[in-house]
Amino acid sequence: MFSPRVTRIAILTATGALLVIAAWELAFLWPYVGAQQAIGTDHTFYVSIARRWLETGQYYLPHQLTGPYVVQTDVDNLYPPISLLLFVPFVWLPYPLWWIVPGLIVAGAIRRLRPARWTWPLLAFAVAWPSGISSVIYGNSNIWIVAFVAAGLVSGWPAVMALIKPSLGFFALIGIRSRTWWIAAAVLLAISLPLLPLWFDYLAAMRNSSAAWYYSLGNLPALMGPIWAWLGRREGGLQTLGELRQIRRPAWCSAGRRPGTQP
Repeated sequence: MFSPRVTRIAILTATGALLVIAAWELAFLWPYVGAQQAIGTDHTFYVSIARRWLETGQYYLPHQLTGPYVVQTDVDNLYPPISLLLFVPFVWLPYPLWWIVPGLIVAGAIRRLRPARWTWPLLAFAVAWPSGISSVIYGNSNIWIVAFVAAGLVSGWPAVMALIKPSLGFFALIGIRSRTWWIAAAVLLAISLPLLPLWFDYLAAMRNSSAAWYYSLGNLPALMGPIWAWLGRREGGLQTLGELRQIRRPAWCSAGRRPGTQP
């Protein structure tokens, strides 16, 4: 058993080292992506498909609906119709808000949760995960998924919006015990009904594509940050690593006997 001082030093050292790695990754990837003229390219793609839908009613490309195809990045749309709720406003909203808003949501949620020190290295690991850094640079929708997860852990209902990315849609269940979550789910369903033809197109586009259902799961470590913060939250969370061990240890262990035996 390590002393509290040793544990604190180890936690702070690990957190600092991971944040340094994250800074190094950002310094390396930014000019690399910049040389490809791809900074913010995912945001540009989302706005383009929203604008195309507003102007022509077309959300998926013809070849996506007619037969098998190999998915091309920033060409083929694999998002369900409800993603228009996120994409359409950014046809008019200022470009930087695509990053600023989810950043503020995540920061606000973590500030409210005030996670215990043991979570800090895990939070830093989420920041340092390479796909997380690249998601920020490209402006990938993952930055919004982590925001919906963070807000869902605090308020319940925002987690429903994780359904904009079905491969990560299980995060939508985070707030399912909240009444506001069910209200939000009902509103989302009501909004989806007028878009029913697009849902049939979505099913065809996914069925014809080369994409696997698990294509986004490699981003999970980067998306886990808010969950670690929630587990170590100030009110109702686990404050020490010792409490984590207690969860793993069956109750009968503390009594020194196995279940079914007589005291």
